[in-house]
Amino acid sequence: MTEKYILSVDLGTSSFRAAAVSADGQIRLQKTVHIVPSRPAKGLSQYEADEMLSVAKQVINEVLEETSPSQAAGLAVSSQRSTVVLWDKTTGKALAPVLTWEDGRSFEEAEAAPVTQEEVHALTGLYKTPYFSAPKIAWCLKNIPPVKEALDAGNLLVAPIASYLVWHLTQGSVFATDTTLAQRMLLLDIRTQTWSARLCNAFGIPMVCLPALKPSCADYGTYNYKGVCIPVCAMGGDQQMAAAWSNLPQGGSLINYGTGAFWLYNAGEKNAILPGTLTSLAVSAENEKPRYFLEGPVNAAGSALLWLKTQGIAFADEELNDWCYSAQSPVWFLPALGGLGAPYWNFSVSPVFGGLSPLTRREDWVAGVVRSVAYLLADIGHYLQANGFVLNGPLKASGGLSRLAYLVQFQADIMQKEILLEKDTQASVLGAARKTMEFLGWDSSSWKEESATIVKPALPSAEAMELYGKWQAFLGWALKKPL
Repeated sequence: MTEKYILSVDLGTSSFRAAAVSADGQIRLQKTVHIVPSRPAKGLSQYEADEMLSVAKQVINEVLEETSPSQAAGLAVSSQRSTVVLWDKTTGKALAPVLTWEDGRSFEEAEAAPVTQEEVHALTGLYKTPYFSAPKIAWCLKNIPPVKEALDAGNLLVAPIASYLVWHLTQGSVFATDTTLAQRMLLLDIRTQTWSARLCNAFGIPMVCLPALKPSCADYGTYNYKGVCIPVCAMGGDQQMAAAWSNLPQGGSLINYGTGAFWLYNAGEKNAILPGTLTSLAVSAENEKPRYFLEGPVNAAGSALLWLKTQGIAFADEELNDWCYSAQSPVWFLPALGGLGAPYWNFSVSPVFGGLSPLTRREDWVAGVVRSVAYLLADIGHYLQANGFVLNGPLKASGGLSRLAYLVQFQADIMQKEILLEKDTQASVLGAARKTMEFLGWDSSSWKEESATIVKPALPSAEAMELYGKWQAFLGWALKKPL
């Protein structure tokens, strides 16, 4: 490439990618490597830090090898949230498995922390669950001796995976995180945007181990690639970066479909607190007023389909849509892999199927799993509306799984609402690039905005209401079902 570009990196749950994004918002080159967490037992999900770091550097360096590194004006990192690394600052080596956001082994640590759910929600906008980092860190301190030894020696560093990557890219000179990722550690007071001594003490995590806090768009050091110094200009959570790309207006909503699925409602500068949802910080710049989302996560979306494959229902990705449309009697399914997110926050429930018969076909299994994601997202949308957050803005859809036409159409049907389907599924990559360009003073208004596809409800309202009522009945039964 002879033109200037932004090197945008996305550390997703099932793949890491790096892309060269031009000044007009086009992905000129992209490299992707699939990396899937290992699941050694029920409820466990982890990476090996060395593999994770190697893959991240691989995709970055492959893009730089095939472009002109001197044309890389800046580097941005978006990443999955809540996944946490504990490492030794003298060696750079991880001291424990990298526990992902899906990992639930720290349930007891979450329950035991001497702080109420109400206080945690007021301080962090989140909930005291193993979904977030603090209980995971507490578990590692309790169960992995090298972690405690590094702490006692004053060598322990604890941070999100984006911070771990940047620490290595900058040869250990920058140990920092942005507030969107810091919040997911369950240790950030979102009112002051500082680490909370109250929460650090409750989980037994010394504040000295935690990274410096920065805005999402800031100076995160430089990556020296073969003598070319590339400034690292942005860091943030993947869902917030996706929202930054979509230019989501206040009152609008974005559903980002990926390994999990996430509903983000733009609350603007209002620190809205709604029990049952998360209050999430938006990406930020220096001297900018904080902005907030009400967020509802569905813990298993794409991962539910991967799980179905492990249960013996094998299918190729390219035939998934046809299978769904050919289903005659989709099963009912509660995708409680890693528990249920908003608005239920139930981490004791397991996946449950219903509506099976001798005539159930493989297509019915697949369509039922896909529908379950849409149903849980509809639950979030209805919950927001029932609590005074009117969905009068656009409802946008993005993310890799949004390419599944059946899913987005069923989402529109069950909610009886138009969905604006973004053409490019790489929302996190593009959002991180856009924020980096703005930090560098580039004019992102020149971006070529691709027209979104309007997905209109095709199911009559009465049928949608009947289906949703059956879902509610199934959900009530599944939540009461003995384990």
